[in-house]
Amino acid sequence: MAKIRKKYNLNNALLQIKEYLLLLPGNEDRQRIMQSISEIRKELETLRENINHFPDTSEMEQISSAITTLASFFETLKDRPLLAESLFPKQAKAKKPKSIAIDIAALQQQLEELPTEQIPEQLTKHKKDTLLELSLKMNITANKRLTKDALADRIFKLGFANKRGYDLLKG
Repeated sequence: MAKIRKKYNLNNALLQIKEYLLLLPGNEDRQRIMQSISEIRKELETLRENINHFPDTSEMEQISSAITTLASFFETLKDRPLLAESLFPKQAKAKKPKSIAIDIAALQQQLEELPTEQIPEQLTKHKKDTLLELSLKMNITANKRLTKDALADRIFKLGFANKRGYDLLKG
């Protein structure tokens, strides 16, 4: 059998090469690709360095034996409370600073002198205990389970806003 040879047309081949040249990346794409390759190389080098810092087998065995020794030491401390207390003394817990006693009558007087719009803002600046005492002084029923903001709102509405509204209606 005779082999069939396909004749290549030089012109067609050159046109095909020209089409493929258009598919090659331009200068900007080439620069971007080169930058990406440089970044990938840096990342790979960083990974290589990090892997080299991993402990080898002998170091892992030393760490494992140290952990075992520490665990057994802490087990022996359970049987010897005096030794445990001498090595690890109990730390004194920080005590909460006692709140400064606030004169409720002076606070009420100060709030009454403020414009109505500023009272809720001033009420929320005080602690919940202070607000509870103020509500008792003003004969406002307040529940200890109320949040600070709800308590401040209740004091404002029932103690100050209502009183000012009644005063406006009388006068």
